[in-house]
Amino acid sequence: MSRTGLRDGTGPDGTGRRWRAGASSGLVAGAAMGAVLHAGLGLMPTIGALVGVETVVGGWAVHLFNSTLFGALFVAVFDRSFFADLRGDVGGCLSLGVIHSALLGVITGGLLLPAAIAIEGATSLPVPTLPVPGLTASFEFGVVIAVAHLVYGVVLGRAFAAFTLAEGAIDWLPTDPANR
Repeated sequence: MSRTGLRDGTGPDGTGRRWRAGASSGLVAGAAMGAVLHAGLGLMPTIGALVGVETVVGGWAVHLFNSTLFGALFVAVFDRSFFADLRGDVGGCLSLGVIHSALLGVITGGLLLPAAIAIEGATSLPVPTLPVPGLTASFEFGVVIAVAHLVYGVVLGRAFAAFTLAEGAIDWLPTDPANR
């Protein structure tokens, strides 16, 4: 894996460029993830209800804000020399994006969301999460959430690669396996 295509950001704005790339990538990935959440489960009012604004617009605003922050967190975690080789090509950026989104899914869905519900003294989310109740509802919910996080990770990694790699490396996926 070569770093020759990486804009190393050694200039005075290099660090800022990576932070902007992470935040922008998070915003783009959040839009893609939000489309899956909204189309699959109609979750935007639920996301808005977590901050007291039970509307689609409120949900989108909260979701995109958080997605942008999580994109910046991506840079905070993976902008280390240990990950330099992975950040140096498209496949590596995709891998880091998927790992990041999987960890976010576990942390936000498994820890932060239940903690927020408990702090509010509620026993469940403030609004129903699925339009169709039944035995398969929790399975469907889990699948849509997992797919949404996968979409976030893939788009985050790909957008970050597009923002940070040399102009010649911005195809969605390179066709030559040696150049991942």
